[in-house]
Amino acid sequence: MCITRNILFFTLLAGIHASTASDPIDSISSQGADILNRAKLTGQTVRQCSCTEQRVCVEEMKIQAKDCTVPCFQKFSSITSRPNDLKKCFDEKDNILEDFLTCFENRVEACVSDQHGPQIQKTDIRGIFKVTEKSIATQTNTFQTMIKPIKHILDATGDFALCVKDCFLEKNKNGFCFDRKGCQPLVAETKARQSFRACTKQMHWKREAGELCECSVNAGVEELRQYCAMFKLMGRRAPMRKSRG
Repeated sequence: MCITRNILFFTLLAGIHASTASDPIDSISSQGADILNRAKLTGQTVRQCSCTEQRVCVEEMKIQAKDCTVPCFQKFSSITSRPNDLKKCFDEKDNILEDFLTCFENRVEACVSDQHGPQIQKTDIRGIFKVTEKSIATQTNTFQTMIKPIKHILDATGDFALCVKDCFLEKNKNGFCFDRKGCQPLVAETKARQSFRACTKQMHWKREAGELCECSVNAGVEELRQYCAMFKLMGRRAPMRKSRG
């Protein structure tokens, strides 16, 4: 969805203070679980989606979110005169994020085999984005107290995420794909946490964040230069990623 494209960038910023803070992956997964719990609708149920329905809706939402990133990337013009070059840094990581999403979807086991799934507690999909917006604001404020030299980068990243959110909600103003299908995935908190951690480990986030850091510096975000060496050191022990070619 709209936040997933920025997983590496938010993790990059989180990792900058990893030496004094808790594990950023645990922090992100905990926030995600909290967001889902707060968006649940008391006393309302919906059918659990089949895996085919879930796949159709996830693909539609990914396409919508990706379309929204194009105009919203101009929000980064406040931190670099070459936002299009910065966008290329993210574009180069598309396969990594695609692999992450596929891994998570397969591991979380949120769907059933047919269209006769059980009734599950309903989630306010639009509400997820409202809660996420508040979470981004809180997280940004937390980071700002720790990383004052790159406050403007945090601000730009938050503006980008909110722009994508608004664009995504506008595309779905008449209802989400899951609404049309009359179903939703069942994302169990424990399973989601385990899946997020396993898939993040599989994508070798420290090395990927290091590469993104260096690419961002080359795209004009000079303030990140001092942190890239740290990520290179953190990712040195990670096994090399297999080529998809």
